[in-house]
Amino acid sequence: MLKKLLIVGVVSFLAVAALQGTRLGSFLMSEAQSLRERAEAAIPPEREIARLRHEVRKLDKDILEVVNQLAKENVQTSQLESRVKELRASQGRAKELLEARAEAIKKAQEFVIFDNRKLTVAEAKAMLEEGVRRYALQQKTLESMEQALATRLRIRDTLAKQLEVMKGQKAELTATIDALEAELQVLKLQQMESKYQTDDTRLARIKEGIRELQAQIQVEREKLRLLPAALESSPVPAADKSVDDIMAPLRGQQQTTD
Repeated sequence: MLKKLLIVGVVSFLAVAALQGTRLGSFLMSEAQSLRERAEAAIPPEREIARLRHEVRKLDKDILEVVNQLAKENVQTSQLESRVKELRASQGRAKELLEARAEAIKKAQEFVIFDNRKLTVAEAKAMLEEGVRRYALQQKTLESMEQALATRLRIRDTLAKQLEVMKGQKAELTATIDALEAELQVLKLQQMESKYQTDDTRLARIKEGIRELQAQIQVEREKLRLLPAALESSPVPAADKSVDDIMAPLRGQQQTTD
């Protein structure tokens, strides 16, 4: 069965490809377009409104997706903000400590006290140098985290604006469809009250039937008016009548009166 469907599909494709660019192909495409337009024009307004409402409801899925993304960004951004804040504070304390140790080394003669440890000046300088190296590495990490935070903040703000726009667009579309539906109901009422209707409701069909029956009755009346003249024999010309025949109606009326 699958093989047959595949063959039919290939043949159809080849047929369409062969017709493209020909007058027949152009005619068939034009007919298909015309059929599609007539089919779309035949869709009742109520069905189209229902379809539009269904499409608007499907926007909830897109809105929910943005909500999920925004929720993740809010959490991750908040966590990154906390880490950046902690690292900034840590770097601040580390810098103060290194500055203090540097001043202590400058003032020392032979020994320096670091964290209750007695160190020679050379040992203290080596420890200070190691501390500065670690500080520099942490500072690079802090700068990278700050850049990442700025990026996440932009993403979060963009998602928040996108969510607001989508919600506003949905509300606007819903209001527009509601207005269209109300307008359609008013139109239907006007059609019901009108002598002539253009919709396909039962009421419209009844009114159309009444009009057709009235026209049929008028036709029958006109036939009744025309029949006597059509069926009666043609009158005899006066030249072919005698005087007595011509005077017969009058004399007959006088005799009846006498």
